[in-house]
Amino acid sequence: MTVLLLAVAVSACGPRTKQQRQAYGDRRTDEATLLLNEAERELRNQKPERAEPLLAEAKEVLAHPDVDLSPEAEMCRSQLAELQALVPKVREERARRERTAREDEERKRLEAAVEKQRDDVVQAMAEVSTALDGLEEKDAGRAQVDAVREAIQRTRERLKAGKELEAKNEDYAASTRSTERRLEQAEARLRVAQRVIEFVSGPYGDSQEAAALEKKARQERDLEARLSLYTDVRERFVRCGEAAEKLLAELPELAKGPLQVKGRPIVLKVAAAGCKKKAGSLQSVVVKLEKAKVKQEAFREKLEKAKAKREAAKAAFAEKLEKAKAARAEKLEKAKAARAEKLEKAKAARARKSK
Repeated sequence: MTVLLLAVAVSACGPRTKQQRQAYGDRRTDEATLLLNEAERELRNQKPERAEPLLAEAKEVLAHPDVDLSPEAEMCRSQLAELQALVPKVREERARRERTAREDEERKRLEAAVEKQRDDVVQAMAEVSTALDGLEEKDAGRAQVDAVREAIQRTRERLKAGKELEAKNEDYAASTRSTERRLEQAEARLRVAQRVIEFVSGPYGDSQEAAALEKKARQERDLEARLSLYTDVRERFVRCGEAAEKLLAELPELAKGPLQVKGRPIVLKVAAAGCKKKAGSLQSVVVKLEKAKVKQEAFREKLEKAKAKREAAKAAFAEKLEKAKAARAEKLEKAKAARAEKLEKAKAARARKSK
């Protein structure tokens, strides 16, 4: 603006010589050079919005006709053109860098989120593995089954929390698919363990306790109580054999090797055969006891009938005695009444004689 005012002032002074015009043109090119250099620095600093006003001002400075007399005019105009052409490129480059920076920042945030999510899933799966190991313990039961089920549920919830990351990170998506397969394997193992634990704590456990009941049955003197105990023992082995066969039908892989039951191995097929064999031998004992019970009940019925007959005879004899007693009493009463009447008559006769 100062240069423009100076140009107006000089023009107002009247006609100028060529030398004066060249000097004025040199001053304007110097001014333009300063503006262009400043604009170039701004462009190097990726600030095209600050370079553009400087280039516009330089263009206006170089537009004066006296600039053509300056030896620097062509160089300044060439520099102006280069810098003007550079502005959109710098703007594009800055936009690219900003976009790259945003993408890098987003990538870092995504990587951090994936890393945290992966750590959470790994921790959850570690809990599943620990819970599965608990199924192999000697006293494994309902608590261990529930622990595995809860650990699997927590892991699925953790996978669900990171669902949106799968579409953004293929590596995490692949690890998620691997975790899903491991969870399916854990669930399959849980189903097998649960069925085995139900068998061990139920029918098989009952059959293992039957030995004490059988000993008690042998020592029992009361026939009915002995039959009840033997029947209970037999039913325990029947349920054991049926449950073992059903388990083998549902899970044939259990026939491949022994199961660890309370710290010792058992072969399910052998256990099934053993329970069925024991149930068969006990069946013959139960049948004998049932026949003995029938005989005993028949004998008791006979005794009851004999007792009833004796009671009836005793009642009839008692009734006969009562009737005889009543008859004697009646006879005595009549005799007593007759004597009393006779005495009264004799007394009356004496009274008449005394008169």
